Amino acid sequence: MRYIPKKHRRIFLLIGFLSMTLCGISDCLMSFMGEGEPYIVDGMVSMNISDVPLWYYRISFVIGIFASVGYFLGTTAVCSYAKDRPGGEGSKALRAYGFGTMMMSLGIFGIHSICALALMNVRAAVVSGVSLENIRENFAPSAIYPFIVGTVWQTAADLISGIAFIALVFRRVINIPKVWIAVGPLCLYLICQVLGKGMTAITGEQIFRHIFAGGESFGIAFMMLAVWISSTDRKEEITYAQI
Repeated sequence: MRYIPKKHRRIFLLIGFLSMTLCGISDCLMSFMGEGEPYIVDGMVSMNISDVPLWYYRISFVIGIFASVGYFLGTTAVCSYAKDRPGGEGSKALRAYGFGTMMMSLGIFGIHSICALALMNVRAAVVSGVSLENIRENFAPSAIYPFIVGTVWQTAADLISGIAFIALVFRRVINIPKVWIAVGPLCLYLICQVLGKGMTAITGEQIFRHIFAGGESFGIAFMMLAVWISSTDRKEEITYAQI
């Protein structure tokens, strides 16, 4: 992965933070696929997708492009920061993190742009009055296959990069307080999943499922924010100078 000089890292991390914050918003928008029966794809896409504003998917498509680039820049800066730290160069955890983040850059584009196009395609069929059977036969595959491929790819990338990030923090290669792990991509995803399903079960309101849909992306944003804070810490600069 490309090495980013110290003078450029902070802006790259800030771009990554802002991009992934937008990506979290896109996660929330993409979770709206219509409510209630009949379902085009069981439990996933409803014929009531026509009630979802089209701009939800248009915004997600655009965000997917920017987020994949911003994520790549941000994580490249994280890797460069870690390489300069004691124990960073040649670390297996850092190599795993770099590999996982390369996968994730493509996964973000796939989930947020390709899948947004697929949903727009299905929504257009519903609005045009195409029958449920016809949509299931001819349009549903264009929606479900990108989600399946994108979800499997991104889940693998999440696990690789997320576990490697935790290892780097515990080994102090990424010099941030361990409390940041709780709002990192893996932990915050799990927390938001529990909150979303729990609040939905308690209140019966589906809106909570959408509000908490962006946990993973917001966790990545917080991860980049934590490294940005660490890289702007004067003590860190002194440590580099001593090394």
